[in-house]
Amino acid sequence: MISQNLWKFLTSLRVTVVLLVLSTLLVFLGTLAQVHEGLWEAQERWFKSYLVFRRAGDVWWVPPVFVGGYTIGFSLLINLVAAHVKRFQLSWKKVGIHLTHAGIVLLLLGQLVTDMFSRESFMRFDLGEGQTLAYSEAHREVELVATGETGPDGREKVVSFTGKALRRKVPLQATDLPFEVRVAEFGENCEVLSHAAIQEAATQLLTALGTMEAKYSQLEVLPGEAEKSVDNQGRLAVWKDALAAVGEKDKDIVAAATRVVADPVRGDKLREELKKRFKAQMLGAFQKMPPMQMANDRMRAMRYVGGELSAGRAVEPGSLPASSSQGAGQNALVLPRPEVRGMDQQNTPFAKVELFAKGASLGVWVVSPWLNLQEITVDGKAFKLGLRNERYYQPFSLKLVKTTHEVYPGTDIPKNFQSRLLLENTAALEKREVDISMNNPLRYGGLTFYQHQMGRTEPTGGKGTSALQVVRNPGWITPYLGCAIVSFGMLWQFLYHLVGFLSKPRSAKPGTVPTV
Repeated sequence: MISQNLWKFLTSLRVTVVLLVLSTLLVFLGTLAQVHEGLWEAQERWFKSYLVFRRAGDVWWVPPVFVGGYTIGFSLLINLVAAHVKRFQLSWKKVGIHLTHAGIVLLLLGQLVTDMFSRESFMRFDLGEGQTLAYSEAHREVELVATGETGPDGREKVVSFTGKALRRKVPLQATDLPFEVRVAEFGENCEVLSHAAIQEAATQLLTALGTMEAKYSQLEVLPGEAEKSVDNQGRLAVWKDALAAVGEKDKDIVAAATRVVADPVRGDKLREELKKRFKAQMLGAFQKMPPMQMANDRMRAMRYVGGELSAGRAVEPGSLPASSSQGAGQNALVLPRPEVRGMDQQNTPFAKVELFAKGASLGVWVVSPWLNLQEITVDGKAFKLGLRNERYYQPFSLKLVKTTHEVYPGTDIPKNFQSRLLLENTAALEKREVDISMNNPLRYGGLTFYQHQMGRTEPTGGKGTSALQVVRNPGWITPYLGCAIVSFGMLWQFLYHLVGFLSKPRSAKPGTVPTV
């Protein structure tokens, strides 16, 4: 009885309708979620999951729990196959329906294969024309690498551990390494600032603050400073707020400042208000830097120092804490940051690892893509340790020969982005030049290379740079086959019924006498 009820449930058309309604709701909610969570996060959370749970900070319409894309997809696949098996009839009349069902099953399986086995990475020619690469890099995944001695083939040996292993904090060891790696801490995003950059920024900011305080230390100069601020909206707003704090509402800040200065008590209070407000404005400006400036180490250090001073914490040169006992972390500060999920945002993970050789600790290192590979000597052998974006090596190489960057006249709208590359595969005795442009990708070795970005090594002049998006999708053919089979099945069903209708004998019209 239980098996019959289960079979009846699996083959029910009502279940199909419910699943289709849920899939429509999922698409609607997942699309709305992209506004708040970003495209990448929404895809991972809503469509590449079995269940979606409400989290702290979610918008009001997110339900406590909802079915994810994998749950609906698997359920539809099982329901479709079970219903087809139950109602299967081997006849020419049903061929179109069978083909349509087979095409839909193939589309569902193809999407599953794409989600589970496809991979996107990037090949960045940051050094410009002439650079050769034989690997692509993941956008979000990282790996811990240790490079050692050069092998017989002349290549440097590289031992890598995946980011998943780092997150699990399991002991990491390989036969080619004379030491064991133990992960003490792992963070998804961070900033790394050198002590030297922080000290330089602190010196500059403290000097600027001292100059500002000296400017407003004398009462008699306040009316003149007020007059200089009339045409500066930012300074004018500070003056108005400071004057309001001492009871002046006059829009003419020069006249108001002259009246306040006449009273030494109110004048001293105005000086303190101006110092406090101009200091907050100066330090606050570093907290609102545009993302483009954050790529500059000096500007990031200024933002950090500005935040510390705004919070009332002193930044004293020579007293900055070290992030590790060995390596580059001794002279750097690692600042954990919230994880970002936007399509145009990228996390920079970090890890603090402790190395052990023969049971003895060799110290703690901090590794991050912000830092270069760090040298380590164990038993007289030199190694380099670091954290970088995960690499996918290929049996062939691509050399950037020439870049073409064209825009429409008078605009920044791209007209033609094109990279000419030299493809070399020694195993296949292949060496030829290929062109990759915006609408003309390269398909080679099971990979598809798309033109992604272009630039130059210098703001003006320099070599042309290029970035390619590399896609590996074993199930790329399934959407084409699935759509073709569905189309052929529907065409077959239509033609079968059309032929049957046309071949039926037509009845005589009413009121006519049949001919004898």
